[in-house]
Amino acid sequence: MRRILIISHVYVPPSNRGKLRALAERGLDVTLVRDKRPDLIQIEEEVTAPAARQAVRAARQLALPAVLLTHQNVPIALPMLMRWRRTRTLRRLRGAIAGSEGAAALVRGIVPGLKVAVIPQLGVHVPTEPHHAHHEGLAIGCVGRLVPEKGIDSLLQALAENRAHRWQLTVVGDGPDRERLERLASDLRLAARVRWTGALPPDEMTKLWPELDVVVLPARALPTWAEPAAHVLAEAMAHEVAVVGTSAGATPEVIGNAGLVVPPDDPLALSAALRRLAAPEQRRPLAQAGRARAMQYFSDDAVAERTLVFWKELLGGG
Repeated sequence: MRRILIISHVYVPPSNRGKLRALAERGLDVTLVRDKRPDLIQIEEEVTAPAARQAVRAARQLALPAVLLTHQNVPIALPMLMRWRRTRTLRRLRGAIAGSEGAAALVRGIVPGLKVAVIPQLGVHVPTEPHHAHHEGLAIGCVGRLVPEKGIDSLLQALAENRAHRWQLTVVGDGPDRERLERLASDLRLAARVRWTGALPPDEMTKLWPELDVVVLPARALPTWAEPAAHVLAEAMAHEVAVVGTSAGATPEVIGNAGLVVPPDDPLALSAALRRLAAPEQRRPLAQAGRARAMQYFSDDAVAERTLVFWKELLGGG
């Protein structure tokens, strides 16, 4: 196995190509453009997407093994024709990569005999020596799209419970829920302690990590959606920032025993977790464990190695 074709829009930003660079360092010719016949095609699109079906069909016509990467971790109701197409597409694969155990369980439920590995789509950069700025109070970060699913209103309510404590919140991201969340922060009399940066480019995010003590992902568990990857927590852990997340979706799998997990939509539990992490001696061991976990499981190098091992398994060690 020497040449891999990956079909995905995710790698358009150079900041997302760490896994590809790590694979190339292992002697693979990894391309996003179909110019030569590959040994394997990896389609990083959901199985119900037309692009995925077309790519799998093309791989079958060319007698090439195909792997599909999926994050779908909640069952969704589909018309009978789409269910049939989904099953047919999955049965044509050599294997599948799932972004979480929940996504893997869905694939195995549809095609029980298919080989499935749980591997993140993207790795994270783990700095050699993380730096942290000194500041007054607990510096909390929340990074993600501002939509109801992310549960940022629950975080604001939790912080209102901790009004008597010293903390500052930085919210990174934008989205349709921003106006409502800013209004809620004002109603809770928190506005002066919350900074809204909007979306930040990767280089600005790199500058932000040292400014934070804790990153919170307060995502909800909904009938049609659950946190698919919790990638931002892996990034925070890599920079030795303590993490708190809810028990919804992929979040607990990322955190493991290197952070705190609370129930979704439970501001009291979240406020208690943040009070626990207010003391440096309480959060430092978790932050250090998080960095070690990120290096072992979520670094670009670790993700590339796990992906390569799975590809070799599918191709019989070639």
